[in-house]
Amino acid sequence: MTTANSYYTPCSCNIHRLLTSDDSFIYITGSQKQSDAAGKAYVAYNIRLGSMESKHRYSEFESLCKALTKLHPTVIVPPIPEKHSIMDYAALQTRVKDDIAMVEKRKRMLQTFLNRVAKHPVLNHDHVFHRFLESGVPWSDVLHSPPLSIMPKNTMQMIVNNDILAARGNSNHILSSHLIPIPSATYILNNPDPQFEESEQFTYRVANYMSNNLEKSQRKVIRRLELANDYAELGAVYNGFSLNEENEVANAIEKIGQAVDASYSNMGEMVTMLEGDFAEPIQEYAQFAHTIKQVLKFRHMKHAQVEMIETSLASKKEHMQELSDMEGEARRLEEAIAREHTIGQNAVNVDDINNGTVDADGNPISAPNGFDPVQSNPYARPPTSPTTSSPSARRASISSPARRRSRYAWSGPMQMVNAVSHTIQGLIDVDPVATRRNQIGKTKDAINILEEALDITQLDLEGISKDVQADLDRFQTEKISDLKDMLLAFAKAHIRYCQKNLESWQEVKDDIDKIPVQF
Repeated sequence: MTTANSYYTPCSCNIHRLLTSDDSFIYITGSQKQSDAAGKAYVAYNIRLGSMESKHRYSEFESLCKALTKLHPTVIVPPIPEKHSIMDYAALQTRVKDDIAMVEKRKRMLQTFLNRVAKHPVLNHDHVFHRFLESGVPWSDVLHSPPLSIMPKNTMQMIVNNDILAARGNSNHILSSHLIPIPSATYILNNPDPQFEESEQFTYRVANYMSNNLEKSQRKVIRRLELANDYAELGAVYNGFSLNEENEVANAIEKIGQAVDASYSNMGEMVTMLEGDFAEPIQEYAQFAHTIKQVLKFRHMKHAQVEMIETSLASKKEHMQELSDMEGEARRLEEAIAREHTIGQNAVNVDDINNGTVDADGNPISAPNGFDPVQSNPYARPPTSPTTSSPSARRASISSPARRRSRYAWSGPMQMVNAVSHTIQGLIDVDPVATRRNQIGKTKDAINILEEALDITQLDLEGISKDVQADLDRFQTEKISDLKDMLLAFAKAHIRYCQKNLESWQEVKDDIDKIPVQF
């Protein structure tokens, strides 16, 4: 399976060499109570890998699991034991850090988590995991340093496939653009992949089945534990009853009490064995089912992102075509207006032709000396002057200065309002040509970004699909092996319990047969 993220590089540090050596098993050797800077108590778990030792609390295991999930969204990251709900705390009637059985259970499941990560073909190369196992490394420093500190908040802005980065360079900024759509979890694919669609449906069924039946399995284990406690009281009752009898009867009753005590002890051993080898793995695989759902959901959303980019790109191209059509129409209109303007400038005045000042082509005619074309043409209109103008024209000419004075006198208080109105009108009346061409430029840039993002996300989806399918195949092989071991452990626990009980009750039968029969 290829490496599945672009935010870390495999390393070959001391921890990695220890993980690949023969002595690669990780142990949680113990636990102890400690207090943080605020004086709040917590349980620290001692981790040992070879000669390397470190200590971490439960919340740090939880943050490691979340960090690996974020760094490797196509990988089925092993789960850690779940936190307890308020109902669990009420049932326990004590704090978890004070409950020895609960601490021991967490030790076993956290140890399983670390070893599953160490055996994973991708996760065992992760340097964040190596820093977790390293001695003397403050975990808060790891969380606030690369690669975790440089990751985007939304995994849809990540380029997961390293091959894309190698071919195109670091193009993560493209997927960070506001133009790239981020799909929601409820997005329904238009063209889903049948293979992964079937995997999703199967995983959902398994997750629901295991979650619903897990509680029943746990209740059965608890009932058996309560039955063992009843056996403890019953054995004491039989032992007391034997004191009231004599001879063979007393011996037989005492043997029954001893057999009941042995059953109580064997029941406790079986429950402990089933808790560690069957119930806890079942609980772990119920969590695995939800983890697989998240991995498939990530691939689903990446597929949805590809479809949304395709839709957005088609919309931008359609808008670009509309703008191009508008630009073409505007240019044709400008050319038509320019042609009309040229024709208007070249038009010949008929009066000038009649007056003899221009010829039919509009060229001026030079008059001979002493020749006045106006006087020689009886139909020519005599020039007008102020002295020959009409009385109304003279009145208008005389009254115009007074009218101008009157206009300026009345418009003085309105000058500021007119200036503001002119400024606002200038802001409103944006040049439509400049606006349209600006939109064309922005749309071209958006199309280029979306086209590049579509190429990247399509290739990224192909890589994600391969990585997810490869890890699903690996997980399926591992699950079959684990289920086989779980069922064998379940059978062996019951066989051992039945064999020991058979031996105890066989001795009781022998003593009962010694009781004489009296008629």
